[in-house]
Parts: sequence; C-alpha cells; structure tokens
Amino acid sequence: MPPDLGNAHSQAETHDPAESPLFATLARVEHDLNDLIGALALLGIKRCSRCRQFFRSADPGAIFECDQLVCYSCIPDWWSSVSMRLGVADRERVEGKLASWLRKHHLAQVVKVGPGDAPDTTNTHFQLVAKCLECGGSGKFMEGERCRFCNGLGTVRIVVPK
Repeated sequence: MPPDLGNAHSQAETHDPAESPLFATLARVEHDLNDLIGALALLGIKRCSRCRQFFRSADPGAIFECDQLVCYSCIPDWWSSVSMRLGVADRERVEGKLASWLRKHHLAQVVKVGPGDAPDTTNTHFQLVAKCLECGGSGKFMEGERCRFCNGLGTVRIVVPK
C-alpha cells in the first residue's frame, strides 16, 4: 500500500512548536532564571538596567536609583540619553537627585564658573550642569542680590574627578 502523503503533510502543519521538548526546556530555564533574579533581589542584589551587572544594595554608591537602576559606570551614557528625553521639570528633579548622589558617594564637587568661563575637563570623569538649589535656578536671592553659589547663572556644574 502506498504511503498516504496527504496525511503526513497535514501532521507537519498541525505540529505546534510550543509543544516541542526544546521549547519546554527553554521555557523552564527562562522561568528558573527569573526566579533566581527574584531571589537575588530578596537578598539585596540589584541589577543595572544598562549593563545588566548585579550589585549589592549594601553599597549605596554602586547603583543610582531613579526610574531605572543604573550603576556608576553606566551613568555618563545613561544620563546623556535620558536627559534629552525628559521634560524640564522631570530633568531638573532627576538631575538634582543625581547631583546629590554623585556628591555623596563619588566625591563630586560643585564647581563655580562665571559667564563665559570654559570649564577644565582634563581631570574629569563625568560632569553635569544642574539647577542651583540655593536660589532655585533664578540666579538671585530674595533681596535681588546675585546668588553666590552659582555666580548668578542659576546653574552649577557638578564634576566627578577621575
């Protein structure tokens, strides 16, 4: 009796790839990895959203927590891409939080620059310009005097040395 080619053809078409042993194994491995990552989070291990490395949350300078978790090494690239997409209010909020974190954990300093001064970047790992918190970005104090923290510019330069 000749083989029924039509029947073999219809079996191949109805074979669901989701039922294959390889797919089941891959789905189980993915589930196990997600469980492992969840367990690490319970132990205080956090993951950088950029480079995907893991860091201990006991080291507060290792990872910056904002809308995303970003490790110190990824901050320069992350900030240059994120800052352009944020609205003014959100950018100022995140940049203030980032500036504070950099000063607290990475020896960043507030560098005063005057109008027209070119900043020295030779010994700089990372820098950003943030709204002056002392005058609220106005450049002046209540009495109308120029802010001594930002030299009247309304912004300060936060520099992380190499």
